Amino acid sequence: MLWLIFVSIMANDITIADKQYMAKILFTREKLDQKIVAKKVGVSEKTMSKWVTEFNWKKLRARLLATKEQILNDLYEELDRLQTAINTRPKEQGNNWATSSEADVRIKTTASIRNLETDLGIGDMVESGIRFVKFLQLTGTMDQVMEFAELWNAFLLQSLKKS
Repeated sequence: MLWLIFVSIMANDITIADKQYMAKILFTREKLDQKIVAKKVGVSEKTMSKWVTEFNWKKLRARLLATKEQILNDLYEELDRLQTAINTRPKEQGNNWATSSEADVRIKTTASIRNLETDLGIGDMVESGIRFVKFLQLTGTMDQVMEFAELWNAFLLQSLKKS
């Protein structure tokens, strides 16, 4: 688990900002309980509760549940419902074609699908990094894990600047 990295870091003196960052990841991304996170990063439960409330981590945690696949599935279902509505109309004079507003919705929805299927967003990059860190934890040394985590973090920060 990702928290293993953080626990090993805890042996060193780290700033409160570092603890807050680790707590955010463990709470939002790893879905750990507030009490457990507080203990792992070395802060009080009261501090952890304050961070969760102050920085709206519960909302962020919920947002992270909406995966790319779920969004794509919803878009495909939307297209299917639109096509079904068009196909079930009485086949009178020209009534079996999409209206201009339906055609516009179809164009925008297919564009959204194409973007989601082809673009690599920051969330995808973070997910890839986390998966690789988990792999390294099983196969590599702690030094390799830490080196990769630092390089990946720098890469993500650079990517965010370009966005």
